[in-house]
Amino acid sequence: MVEIRHKRFECIGCCLCAEQAPDYWKMTPDGLATLCQIKKHYKRHYYTEGWDHDYNRLKIIADACPVNIISVSK
Repeated sequence: MVEIRHKRFECIGCCLCAEQAPDYWKMTPDGLATLCQIKKHYKRHYYTEGWDHDYNRLKIIADACPVNIISVSK
C-alpha cells in the first residue's frame, strides 16, 4: 500500500488533486480538497492509503501540487 499525507488546511483550492484523482480527493463546500477516506489525523496532517498500482499517478500529483502539501510514500 501507498501512504498519502495531506495538509488540508494549507490547501489553496486549485482542484488539481481532485481532478486528477477523484477516487482519493474531493472538493468540499469550503473550497478545499480533502482526502476521500481519512485513515488518521495527526496535528495538521491527514493520512490515507492508496493502491500500489496508483503510486506513479499519486506521485505526479504530489509533485505538481503548487503548495507542496501532498506527500506519497511506499
